[in-house]
Amino acid sequence: MSVSTELKQALKTKNEGLSSVQKVYGHEEMNPDGWPAVMLTAQDMQGEFSSNAENSRVYAYKAFILFPVGQDYPASTDMNRMEYAEQVIATVIDEIVNDMDTDFELTGSDALYMNAADCLWSYTKLENGEARSAQITLSIYTELRVV
Repeated sequence: MSVSTELKQALKTKNEGLSSVQKVYGHEEMNPDGWPAVMLTAQDMQGEFSSNAENSRVYAYKAFILFPVGQDYPASTDMNRMEYAEQVIATVIDEIVNDMDTDFELTGSDALYMNAADCLWSYTKLENGEARSAQITLSIYTELRVV
């Protein structure tokens, strides 16, 4: 299995253990069936010369968080559904980022460390309606021995 695949699986396993997340996908899912949902996908990989014996690699992954705001709104609350969706997404963001900050070496993986995460908020159209969403970029630094 590739380093990229192993790191993604480690991230997926960590996210599946979070109390605020109901469903984690290792791919983009057009019709998710758990709210809030997190979709983990590979973004890019950057390599850099470190020494004659090692090369640095940075693997980036997108954690895409979704919570519906359309007519299939999954909560029974008196709060405005847009405000509620934003609060749910914010809770998931905090939990993912806090979990990565406290285990920045991604225990059990080839990671040296993870960089602090960046997050972008948006809305996303799905097959079953619109969702409030956020994208967290998780950058994982590794080193490859070439000698």
